[in-house]
Amino acid sequence: MTIDPKTAENDLAFMRALVDDQSSGNRSFGINYLAAGVLYGLQCFANGLLLITGTEASTLVWLVIGFLPTVLFLCVNFYTIWQNRSQPFGAGTTKRAVNAAFAGAGIANLILALIFGWVAYGRGDWSVWLMFPVVVCALQGAIWFAAAILRRRAWQGLTATGWFMSAVVLGLLIDQTNEYLLALGLVLLLCMGLPGFIMLRSDPAPAASKA
Repeated sequence: MTIDPKTAENDLAFMRALVDDQSSGNRSFGINYLAAGVLYGLQCFANGLLLITGTEASTLVWLVIGFLPTVLFLCVNFYTIWQNRSQPFGAGTTKRAVNAAFAGAGIANLILALIFGWVAYGRGDWSVWLMFPVVVCALQGAIWFAAAILRRRAWQGLTATGWFMSAVVLGLLIDQTNEYLLALGLVLLLCMGLPGFIMLRSDPAPAASKA
């Protein structure tokens, strides 16, 4: 049986594409995850410190703290989406599966935020809203656990463990708002900002990947 070298080369290229994990998809996701962790982590710290110190901040200050992180994050998000518009979920099968799972979780988070916010507003009980980050931590832990299984990387398993532990800790701090906000800020920096930074540093820049 004669094997056509061209056919074999194409088959190898196809198999390589299936498992490829080295493209701008990781880098873009790392940028988004790092930005979200830092921006929202600092937002939680700012809110917590204002409450702890009893500072009488103006309405404008509270509005800036409340909306500026989201505005900045959306700018970063739109930039990375535009940069990777041809392959928004990456090239490899594993990459696409993991990134699609995170994208799905992002949509689920948005829906949950609307539900928790509406219920909290309707009941006039904002402790209901504080359960939302607990659910988000559990969801993030589940996705990182799946990513660790698919990619077999220890640091992703540690990230999943961090998210699961964070959900438990935040659940225990529900009735202690100040401590809850500071803990949530730390969680976002360590479990979101740090993994984002790791992905950003481990994935080659587009210019380097073309060399």
